[in-house]
Amino acid sequence: MEITYPFAKVFTDSTNKLNIFFFHDAGHSTFQQIGDIGTGIVDFCELDFSATMEKIKALETVKVTNANLEDMKKIYWEAVDLLKEKHSYAHFFLNGDLLRNFYNCDRPEDEKAGYANFIFQYYINLQAVYAEALEFCLSNEVLSEYTLPERYVMFCNLHPDFTHHILRSMYSVAPMERGKFDAERIIQFNDPNDVDIKSVLQDIHRDSEHSVSMWQYFAIQSLEEMLYLEFMEMVKRGIRIKRCGLCDRYFVLADKRKRDYCDRIFGNGRTCKQLGAKKRFHENVEADIYLQEFQRIYNRMYSRFYRMDAWDSECQTNKLTETEFKAWTSMASKARQEYKQGMICGENMVRMISDDKNI
Repeated sequence: MEITYPFAKVFTDSTNKLNIFFFHDAGHSTFQQIGDIGTGIVDFCELDFSATMEKIKALETVKVTNANLEDMKKIYWEAVDLLKEKHSYAHFFLNGDLLRNFYNCDRPEDEKAGYANFIFQYYINLQAVYAEALEFCLSNEVLSEYTLPERYVMFCNLHPDFTHHILRSMYSVAPMERGKFDAERIIQFNDPNDVDIKSVLQDIHRDSEHSVSMWQYFAIQSLEEMLYLEFMEMVKRGIRIKRCGLCDRYFVLADKRKRDYCDRIFGNGRTCKQLGAKKRFHENVEADIYLQEFQRIYNRMYSRFYRMDAWDSECQTNKLTETEFKAWTSMASKARQEYKQGMICGENMVRMISDDKNI
């Protein structure tokens, strides 16, 4: 399959970092090192698309004409740019998807707006799928009675299409040293004609008298491919996630150290980690009987939804439908956040999530 611009070259190495070259076109590229692995996909799953989707929904009822198509395109680009400071590679791939759509000569002009709407909704759907994948396979707080390999197999049995992904890998000369990508030897040029290829290759080769510093990379052209690659690297390396004890959003456990709070800004310019250390009310789950009870009920509901189906895709024994389960988890998550923020008491939170009327 032909690779077209824009696309990304992603190098993995022995560290928990992704080394990414973003190729915007034939003459322009940027390099970014993302660490720790898992941060990109977790941040995407926690990304708030509401402002972006408000702009898109306003266009759904507009009839496309030759006169207003260019104005509509401007609104689509504005919607994309809302993600620019929030998520680097989600913005990059969404921008690329729209470019390929609007400059597709084979697609009629009146269909381009409809396809743009589809792209945005597709991103929302991807967010839901990978949020489920992260929680099912990598959360320390659900399905803890199963090992990570068991949970991965169970998830794939529930989502057979997930095992059909194909990533294109290639080889390239790269600055590697002892199995690690040497980002300090990356030289970026605004004009490819300014590159002294010979000196760059000599610099990359300086640590070896014989071998060529070749390294495998993945040619990534879509957000779905990028999310799949990062998720599989998390599974392969055993990288787990956990809910922050303050903001209630997932964060990556990059190492074995015990953590209860993430590094996101929570309020007054301070992070959850900074604030959490001083708030006895927001201690870890083990010290809070109401959060313990929440987790017990949450795990029970999780098991009710996924019971047996995860081991046998032909067996339909779920006691909760997907719609019921997602409605309940949305309500329960909101109740937990309100409790953590002191808006409701622990008894009310437990009562809300235990009420059969809310299932």
